[in-house]
Amino acid sequence: MTPGPLRPEDLPAQVTRLYFGAVVPLIAAILVWGAVVPPDDLSVPTLVFAGLLLLTAAAYLLLPRRWEWPLRLIAAGTQVLFVTALTLFGLGVRGDEQALHTLLLVVPFTQLVWSLLFFDRPRVGRVLGLALAVTATLLVMRWDRTSPQPEPGTAPLLLVVCLMAQVFGWAFVNLHRRVIAGERSARRDPLTGLLNRRAFEEASATPGPPGVLAVLDIDHFKAVNDRHGHETGDDVLRVVAEVLATVVGRYGEVYRWGGEEFVVCLPGSYAFSAHLLMERVRREVAGRTLVEGPAITLSIGLGAYAPGQSPRQAFASADAALLAAKNAGRNRIVTAPAT
Repeated sequence: MTPGPLRPEDLPAQVTRLYFGAVVPLIAAILVWGAVVPPDDLSVPTLVFAGLLLLTAAAYLLLPRRWEWPLRLIAAGTQVLFVTALTLFGLGVRGDEQALHTLLLVVPFTQLVWSLLFFDRPRVGRVLGLALAVTATLLVMRWDRTSPQPEPGTAPLLLVVCLMAQVFGWAFVNLHRRVIAGERSARRDPLTGLLNRRAFEEASATPGPPGVLAVLDIDHFKAVNDRHGHETGDDVLRVVAEVLATVVGRYGEVYRWGGEEFVVCLPGSYAFSAHLLMERVRREVAGRTLVEGPAITLSIGLGAYAPGQSPRQAFASADAALLAAKNAGRNRIVTAPAT
């Protein structure tokens, strides 16, 4: 199955997978290389730290997704604690020039990555990023085993670069949130709050499990607008949308197709169970007193789609069934014959 295009809301998850699948193992490999070369000056604490990083990366790949948040916290917290321990105690880690250069490169990069790694908990990401920046700066100030010694301005420069990385990370996250909010609003109908036709087209672009598609139409809706006004018509649309969202619930997804027409996608359902569910919707709407005069009713058409088909492929049959329901007198459900 061809994967769909990367959406803005998918970016944090993609960054998380890249972080644990590539960045963390790469950092661990750099640490291991620095700890064992030359072999006569082995750094056990660094090897232990690299091993912990590899364990978190392996756990992310093997454990269920509910472990993702604690693993993110463990991976980032371990790095902050390790740099803090180096700053306070040294722990026998070699402070050669190569290690210093690695530190100066990795710390700002890590802060940028953490901005997206903690996209859903930005305060935690900011606290961890600032802690890493401060402890790394203090570590550079205490660097006393390199030859030549770090320049006097190296530590302040590292702090400035880290703070700039934080600012750029925050700005990117804020921009990313606005893009996501804009994308979500573009998929929502502003009147009813339901997903719109664009959202349906995107969701049904990829084939999936079998199910049933329902197309619903409010009977004589134009007469409601003509007799009671468009504000009352809007109220009717909102009530129908509320009934659909409440009754359908976790069984499927509800979309406003346009005007007085709605679409309900019921993956994993059969025609019989979908008919029962839509009958509940029809009865609930008909039982509401929405306007003076005749009750508001719905005509509904059902069309099934097979495994490997998309809900969009059932739209023609469901729409034809809706037309049959209208021609038969409205306020009823018609199921398209199986093909």
